[in-house]
Amino acid sequence: MKKRIVKIIILNLIIIVSAVVTYSPGLLGWYPNDPSIFKAGMSILIALFLGALFLYGNSRILSDEKPVLTDDVRDLTQVKKILAAYRGGDRFGSMAQTVLDQLDRLDRSMTRLQGEIDRKFDKNTLSNDKYSAVINEANLSLVDNLISATHKIQFFDEGEYKRLQSHQNDNIPDEIQLKQLELYKQNEDAIQNVINTNEKLILQLDTLAVELDSPENGGEDLLEEIKKLTQEVKYYK
Repeated sequence: MKKRIVKIIILNLIIIVSAVVTYSPGLLGWYPNDPSIFKAGMSILIALFLGALFLYGNSRILSDEKPVLTDDVRDLTQVKKILAAYRGGDRFGSMAQTVLDQLDRLDRSMTRLQGEIDRKFDKNTLSNDKYSAVINEANLSLVDNLISATHKIQFFDEGEYKRLQSHQNDNIPDEIQLKQLELYKQNEDAIQNVINTNEKLILQLDTLAVELDSPENGGEDLLEEIKKLTQEVKYYK
């Protein structure tokens, strides 16, 4: 919050100083009705630029704070917004991007697979209900896991991590900072495990869709594998 206030103050001071220099008679003294076409034109352009800078700069700084995911959130739009806010990080941004991609791919996989189930088995039949129940449970587990990964991603602070990387150059005991680095590493490993497990299950869902497309294959064996993987995904939540 303090950093945002400082940025706002600096930005607006720059705008004010620029305006004073441009329009003060003792300095440049440019104004729109100046006899000089160049000075009049430049004064108008500068006014437009400073106005745009004021509106854009302040709004950008005010909206720069990352959104926070609460424990009870189930809105995937909010989850995606949070992941998008973290994907620009140098160290951990790729993880946020991967989780974001998995959410999108899961949605496409579920749509494709449910279509294949409905095509293979008539609706309201036992087979359709059985397959739909399994993949819906897998979908819910994957979504919960991706939300859990998003919570973990919020733990990362790129600036803090960079500071810890050069911990030898400050006065904070190295032992403490090494433990903090270890926390980052443990969290990073936990997210990677979530990503890997999710990837296996998404692959199985896609494979089941392909198998159901085959006239002679019902995908029974793969359905059991998906059940097992779903339990594994729940373990990593």
